[in-house]
Amino acid sequence: MKLSIIVPVYNEAGNIKKLIEKIRKEVKIPHQLIIVYDFDEDNTVSVVKKLGKKYKNIRLIKNKKGSCRGVVNAIKTGFDFVKNGAVVVTMADLADNPKTINTMYRKLQQGYDLICGSRYSRGGKKIGGAFIKSFLSKLSGLLTPMLLGIPTKDITNAFKMYKKEVLNSINIESEGGFEISMEIAIKAHAKGFKITEVPTVWKDRTAGESRFKLLAWMPRYIYWYVWGMKKRLC
Repeated sequence: MKLSIIVPVYNEAGNIKKLIEKIRKEVKIPHQLIIVYDFDEDNTVSVVKKLGKKYKNIRLIKNKKGSCRGVVNAIKTGFDFVKNGAVVVTMADLADNPKTINTMYRKLQQGYDLICGSRYSRGGKKIGGAFIKSFLSKLSGLLTPMLLGIPTKDITNAFKMYKKEVLNSINIESEGGFEISMEIAIKAHAKGFKITEVPTVWKDRTAGESRFKLLAWMPRYIYWYVWGMKKRLC
């Protein structure tokens, strides 16, 4: 099954070369690497163009969704670019562990449709990050199997792998940010797709600026959590 790795970027010149080299070294499955940017002045673009001459599996594409700005539209653009196979979303800030992609892919081969990278399952770990953000994501994960019936302790983590057929079957409504991955997982579960998790180690960024907006995005996380509980009860 063809593997596509989507990386949304916003001024990640300080991280992107390290990420690309790390993925090439640690991901053992043949893949295409899709870098999605918002605007031509993004300092990531020139770095990726240079690396694209060296590595032929790199695809640099411009965000063409919605307002053409923001991580959620960049991810949607990447989803549209991929026609089939397996799709994984990872961040350019080096927080996600590329080695986990190999484990995710094996789970896909075993018959699962959506695999969640879990910082809170046995073998997983979260290093750094704001306390309140960590507390809320861990609490959400602990409640997810009970309240939503989804077998993951880390529903909010954007580091997930999907079969393209899962994405094709879902009308993605998210317009804010990383809640998009939570929406997809909840809707995929409601449609009967097979979901599992694998442990992963997450490390807070050391270069660049985080784009995570807790206060702005929190209502959207709550919305999809409540949507999932209602759907389960109906």
